[in-house]
Amino acid sequence: MATPVQSFACAALLALGAALASGAPAQPGTTAQPGIAAQPGATAPSDQASHWPGRPVTLVVPYPPGGTSDIVGRQLADRLREELGQTIVVENKAGAATAIGATAVAHAAKDGHTLLLSAGSTFTVIPHLNDKLQYKLDDFAPVAPVCTAPFAFVVRKDFPARDLREFVAYAKAHPGKVNNATNGQGSLVHLLGELVATGLGVQLTQVHYKGAMPASMDLIGGIVDSNTEALTNAVPNINAGQYRALAVLSAEREPLLPQVPTFKELGYPQIVGETWYAVFAPAGTPRPVLDKLGAAIRKITGSARFGAAMRKVGNQAQTGTPEQLRELTLQQSRRWEGLIRQHGIKAE
Repeated sequence: MATPVQSFACAALLALGAALASGAPAQPGTTAQPGIAAQPGATAPSDQASHWPGRPVTLVVPYPPGGTSDIVGRQLADRLREELGQTIVVENKAGAATAIGATAVAHAAKDGHTLLLSAGSTFTVIPHLNDKLQYKLDDFAPVAPVCTAPFAFVVRKDFPARDLREFVAYAKAHPGKVNNATNGQGSLVHLLGELVATGLGVQLTQVHYKGAMPASMDLIGGIVDSNTEALTNAVPNINAGQYRALAVLSAEREPLLPQVPTFKELGYPQIVGETWYAVFAPAGTPRPVLDKLGAAIRKITGSARFGAAMRKVGNQAQTGTPEQLRELTLQQSRRWEGLIRQHGIKAE
């Protein structure tokens, strides 16, 4: 079963009562706001929902094909096609740490036919590293969370330390000599690597790659020593003996790696982190359309079928409201901003 959305600190999310797209003027074909006369020819709310989607819907995934986000996007698109009776086209629009895809959706037509499958970093990390972004959170209407993607801290298969205690001892005896791979400077994996180093009280040298695949390949090849890797990629390699997991960053043990302890179990409760995926629409999309879309996504993510599909690749299906999704985004934005400032992290 899917579980309610939680923050990294596992705090209960606070519901926001205000409409997420408030303040946007009513457009022809949308519901007029309170105190604003409906425009001639405006479509009633029930008609807006019943006529949407009137053509194929594009779900923009701001990453290349083949990764965790692409897998999640295509699973969701298949189910949405069944629920909505309309073609859902997955469009990979990668680049600029998700900014290219996010910007395209922010400026798309506000009719519900162009959506964004966002990773949390699109709104919680990148805005703190790039002050020239052409989008902001207020350009979007949060619709619904889809899933979370947990991480494992892994080391090359011949690394001298056999467990986390030995890793800490080794790293302290060799400060700066342990090379930790990241998916790129300023990426969430980079921040998680800094979170691990800070939490363990060790000095790691962060080695930045252009994506998860080259980082993983160099870990397998023994060129780097460690990595904080999403379970989607890590589990097959761990099971194949390509490298070893010392701990997971989840609040609880992961079913796909039941033998691997959490950092919390090992005495480091502050080392908890994950990413998440959620659907956002351009701000100003008619509320009846958002409600219909949100209801369809929550039905999917709350189903046993989707939950099983996500667990199979190491993810956890999540359900939640637009208000909970917005609050989660704001909470994690504050958290990562603090870490970015603490370490003076800059974008590439």
